[in-house]
Amino acid sequence: MAENERDAGERGAVKRVLGKQQEPEKARLNSSEKRHGLTWTEFHAYKDKMVFPNLPTMMSRDELPKDICLCDTQFRGLDRCIEKGIMNEDGANPYARMQICKPHWIRFIKCVKRRDELVMRSVKKWEREYYTSLDEPSQKEYIEDIDTKMRYFMYAASHTLDLMKKQRLEVNAQHCAVRQSSLLNPKQPEEPGVDV
Repeated sequence: MAENERDAGERGAVKRVLGKQQEPEKARLNSSEKRHGLTWTEFHAYKDKMVFPNLPTMMSRDELPKDICLCDTQFRGLDRCIEKGIMNEDGANPYARMQICKPHWIRFIKCVKRRDELVMRSVKKWEREYYTSLDEPSQKEYIEDIDTKMRYFMYAASHTLDLMKKQRLEVNAQHCAVRQSSLLNPKQPEEPGVDV
């Protein structure tokens, strides 16, 4: 019993191996995350962040403006940097790619936020025109459909364990709420940006 208690207390402790202090792996990760200002999970979830926002069912991708940057270049740069970091990783500094690839990650995140904002602006514009062309029962059904999707995304987010997937579902729910608000209050001034 006393031996188990002693082992539990030593698990997270810093130890000396061959004269060097050895920091536990989790502590090294935590200090690296604090130093670089992003989490390991968030950093490696860039493929999830690349996912395009959900479009209305009747809207095709061709109806989006052609000048919206899809962030392919930034994605490939970040992906290449992370892959090279994984190949060149050494035991002494396993989190070096967080520092090396952080500029690529920042460029990618900014691009994705801007892309999503422009897509949502285009969706709201297209949706207002589409919504006004519908008759009153169809308008009510369309609003209910958006509300159902929003509630589904919130439900799915509350029941998922994966943090990055949960964030994506919450963003989808927020997009549905913005779309619904835009249709119910068409006289509201155009926002400078959509919070994504």
